[in-house]
Amino acid sequence: MGGMLALKKPHRKSVIWMLLLILIISACSAAPTEVVRTETDVAVTESPTPEQPTPTLIPAAAIVNGVPLPLSWYENEISQYITAQEKLGQPVEDMDAARELVLEDLIDQFLLAEAALDAGIIIGDEEVQGRIDNFRKELDLDAWMTAWGYTQESLAQSLRWQMLAIAQRDIILDAVPEIADQVELQQVFAYTETGARNAIAGLNAGRAFEEVAFEFDPITGGYLGWVPQGYLLIPELEQAAFTLAVGDHSAIIESEIGYHIVKVLAREERPLSSDARLTLQREALHTWLAEKREGSQIEVLID
Repeated sequence: MGGMLALKKPHRKSVIWMLLLILIISACSAAPTEVVRTETDVAVTESPTPEQPTPTLIPAAAIVNGVPLPLSWYENEISQYITAQEKLGQPVEDMDAARELVLEDLIDQFLLAEAALDAGIIIGDEEVQGRIDNFRKELDLDAWMTAWGYTQESLAQSLRWQMLAIAQRDIILDAVPEIADQVELQQVFAYTETGARNAIAGLNAGRAFEEVAFEFDPITGGYLGWVPQGYLLIPELEQAAFTLAVGDHSAIIESEIGYHIVKVLAREERPLSSDARLTLQREALHTWLAEKREGSQIEVLID
């Protein structure tokens, strides 16, 4: 039981396009950037791209770094989200929360796509059409478009946008190394302070750490395995893990779930496990988006 309590769980950020396009990412969403909320129409094209728009007065849902996101695009995404939730047997009950989630998702998607364009990434018409042709081979595309509220033009626009966002996402994920400095850990985990004090007293009296650990966790002996920095759920536990010398154990570390005493069994550079790398990639994407939002100018034009 105690062996898994210190490990970081995957983020489950409920973003629509990431559910389809990213690994199952997940939810500790970055704190929303402070935004200015007004109600207005702006000059914008139907295609939400950071390229120079052709001025046409139509409603916009938001302006991100000076570029409008059309209201029609936003409303179409809401419709798709509601339909998707109904098909999953989870009908939307809080429409305001759903609208906020969709808008935040589109802003994240925009920021990724914008960065891709700034990096010189180009998604040409042929590439977009190739993706559409592949879809057509796999399903009745016309019926699917009707069911989800797409036109040929809006589907092509949406795909181009997502393909740019995916390209930037992959740059961020690929930057996470496959090999990292890691520590091999074992912990004593107690639900009560009394249990933790008894454990530390036994360790200070010379009892073997493994012996005490198996008393508290008869199944795994509190074994946490090899972990890199950024993988542990509890900051104080991670700080201790990467500060202690090999063979040493920490003092009692209190967390929201109980009391921990961690021991460093070994330390070396080694390949990341697939789960550890995936977790670090999710964290890298989350951090990138948070920092990008911090440096962006975002105006929300809808209530």
